[in-house]
Amino acid sequence: MKKILLLIVLMLSACTHFEPQIATQSIYYEDADVQLSQLMVYSRPEKPHYGPLSAMFYPFHVTQTIEKGSDWGRLIAKGVWQNWTSLQIFPSMVYDETLYYRGLEEALFTARSRGYDLLVVGFVPYLYLGHTMDDSAVTIQVKIYETKRGQMVCSFEQSGRIEKKMDDDFVIVKRQHRMPDSAFYNIIQAIATDMAVPLTSWARYEKNTQGMISGLKPDMVELPASPTVQEQSFASQQDAPAPKMVEQKPATTATTAAEQKPRSINLAVQFDSDSAVIKPESFPLINELGKALISEKLKNKRILIAGHTDSDASPEYNLKLSKERAEAVKKYLTDNFPIPPARIGTTGFGEEQPLVPNTTKYNKLLNRRVQVSIAP
Repeated sequence: MKKILLLIVLMLSACTHFEPQIATQSIYYEDADVQLSQLMVYSRPEKPHYGPLSAMFYPFHVTQTIEKGSDWGRLIAKGVWQNWTSLQIFPSMVYDETLYYRGLEEALFTARSRGYDLLVVGFVPYLYLGHTMDDSAVTIQVKIYETKRGQMVCSFEQSGRIEKKMDDDFVIVKRQHRMPDSAFYNIIQAIATDMAVPLTSWARYEKNTQGMISGLKPDMVELPASPTVQEQSFASQQDAPAPKMVEQKPATTATTAAEQKPRSINLAVQFDSDSAVIKPESFPLINELGKALISEKLKNKRILIAGHTDSDASPEYNLKLSKERAEAVKKYLTDNFPIPPARIGTTGFGEEQPLVPNTTKYNKLLNRRVQVSIAP
């Protein structure tokens, strides 16, 4: 028996949470882990979506009657938003904690009027916080809607728990179970990370040739009843039967122009600070763009490269820098691919067209971008 206990002590001594003692009982600390239920995926698109998507997060609604439920809902939504932002699930994600969820229609209207592609809302049917003294448990339901038609895109539900365990006494060694400083935060992060997995298989940003081709390919106007590439990505049901052919009046100039609106993609091309020198880590990204531009579907299209900056420095300086960066991307493409310089136009917008407010370091990173579009 003594040999077994000695072996346990030797094994635990290699652990960073083990505190061996000579005169008193040695203590081994074991941190409590998050226990997650199975992620329930009630709906998600069957086909991946290629193209930049912007998402607006509403504070989550705590349906359980608890004190300061709206405050906890804001914290949970912020935790999910921060997690998905770090994972870059969507290229543009904004969380407005000043809003209050009063129903889907109002939330959709707000997100649509602000120009976002997606609305993210959440519900918390169960919340119990024991902090460091008791169990903590949270159940979260997240629903994502596309704002154009109000159709649900994804729906998830998952529960997480951190259990408070009793300490174990092994005579010469005592094992103490330690609760984290913020069990609430750990559970939210674990659930958000789990929910991000099916999202990353659907919302694919332009990092490869196929995505760039799909993002830039002009909409077809010969079949007005057929959905666009972006609309197809939102559909989770089978394609509907083809509509009956009916005689239509010729489209007006305004309608045709709207239907043929150029597609564009945003690329996170990185530059040296305050310069137009492209960082080497961005070469693979621009190489994918080059392969897309010489593909069969885009090889005859003229493109426009526009540079964008954040709000640091003066507007005049940012405008000049954005133009120089657009020119740098053009030069790289024409030097490394069989693309005539006359086929690529360049311009710069400086800080005038941010994707998101320039309020955080991450938001500024999103705004420092190169936008590529098919020239009209």
